[in-house]
Amino acid sequence: MLYTIFFICFGVGVGFVILSFILGEFSGGFEADSALSFLRPSLGATFLVVFGGVGLIVEGTMLGDFFIGGAIAIGIAFFAGFFMALCFHRFIIIPLKRMENTSAIDRQMLVGHEATVIEQIPQGQFGKISFTTNQGNKHSAPAKSDSGNAIPRYATVEIIYIEKNTYFVRQKGV
Repeated sequence: MLYTIFFICFGVGVGFVILSFILGEFSGGFEADSALSFLRPSLGATFLVVFGGVGLIVEGTMLGDFFIGGAIAIGIAFFAGFFMALCFHRFIIIPLKRMENTSAIDRQMLVGHEATVIEQIPQGQFGKISFTTNQGNKHSAPAKSDSGNAIPRYATVEIIYIEKNTYFVRQKGV
C-alpha cells in the first residue's frame, strides 16, 4: 500500500515536469509571489518527485522491510522532499528572480520614449501602455494621462515622467 502511494507521488511529479516541458513553461501563469512564494507548482513537483523517489528507495530495500516502519519511511521521504524543494527554491528560483529583476531598464531613460496604449486610459484614471526598449525587449506598465484627459486604446503616447510605478503619458498628435 505504501509502495503504491510513493509510486503515485513520483509519477504525478514526473508527469507534471514532463507536461510543463512539453507545453513550454505551463506553470508560469500560476506562480505565486510575495508571502506565498512557497506555493509554486514547480516546488510541489520537486517535492512529489523526491518524496515518491526516496519513498520507493526506502520501501524497496531490505532496510525498509526489516528496520523501518511505514511511519518512519514516510518521515524520511517527507523530510527529503521538503529539503530538496527548499534547496530548489533557495538556490534556483531566488537567484533566477534576482537575475530577472536586474535586467530591468533605467526608467528615467524612458522619458520622451514612445508607447502604445493597450488598455484605454479613462479620464483621471489608470490604463496600460506597452513599449519596446533599445534592447528589443517589450514592456508594459500602468499609465495615467498627465493632463487627466482620456486616451483611447491603440493611441500613440509619449512618456512624460514616471512616478513610483506609474507612467504619466501625453497623447501624440492631439
